[in-house]
Amino acid sequence: MEFDGIVSVWFGVSESFQNLEEYVDIEYTEDGDAIDSKFGINFEFGYYDEDNIEICFYEDLKSNIGDILNDFSYSERFIPKIKELIKGDSLSSGINSVIVLYDFKYNEAKSEDKSKNIEMKFIGAVPYE
Repeated sequence: MEFDGIVSVWFGVSESFQNLEEYVDIEYTEDGDAIDSKFGINFEFGYYDEDNIEICFYEDLKSNIGDILNDFSYSERFIPKIKELIKGDSLSSGINSVIVLYDFKYNEAKSEDKSKNIEMKFIGAVPYE
């Protein structure tokens, strides 16, 4: 799953920024062993490097890809590729949560996850370099 130069992107709807943070949070045992996040467990890939993840929560729903991804690192490089994947500049429905995982190529074991306070959908894995 680790793959230099590839970014994997998920869009979704969360009740709050706190729910989104809890969803991606990796906890540790007293011995320092990682406990996989709900995100890693639910999308069936487990552990990921916490240094390679960026998340964003918007108070209002957004559908324009440029507006959704503009604040992410390297976004100018991968926004056009995400627009190609979704075949347009906008989503058919608004989202308020984004997960971007760098140097990671998700293999689409699962395309979406609906949990208690959050729904996420895998959009795609594209080059960002």
